[in-house]
Amino acid sequence: MSGFGRILDDLNHAGLRYVLIGGIALIRHGVVRATRDVDVILAPGPENIERLRVLIAEWPATRPDGSQVPDDALAPGRTIHLSTPHGELDLLAELRPPLSFAELSARAETRRVDGVEALICSLADLVALKRLAGRERDLVDLHDLETAHGELPDSRTDPSAS
Repeated sequence: MSGFGRILDDLNHAGLRYVLIGGIALIRHGVVRATRDVDVILAPGPENIERLRVLIAEWPATRPDGSQVPDDALAPGRTIHLSTPHGELDLLAELRPPLSFAELSARAETRRVDGVEALICSLADLVALKRLAGRERDLVDLHDLETAHGELPDSRTDPSAS
């Protein structure tokens, strides 16, 4: 099992609710490229945040610069980047509808990533997230997705797309 699989396995065993986005989701939607981290959107709520606190202590995880994760960094609406014993983990803040956690998770599919079951965001949501981010890497990813799938759905403009 790779570091990515170990991170996902730990998230699952901690009982965290999350949806995978980013490079791993891109790969699961048919675009092969390297990725250096695991990107997730966590379910908001105090129970999920507390499970995250416990997991950070168990790993132990730090910020990428090696400093401790401050308590106030673990709050709904905050994005945090972590270095875990298995690799990098980016926990992104929940977005507004139609990209809220509830909507992302309702449209997501459970798939295996390195032998570990994880919710992967839908193609339409991945497209919407990439378009929102708009970084150069995201634009390349969108081009590669279009090459793989043809015309791309976007959950922001077509909520029924999945």
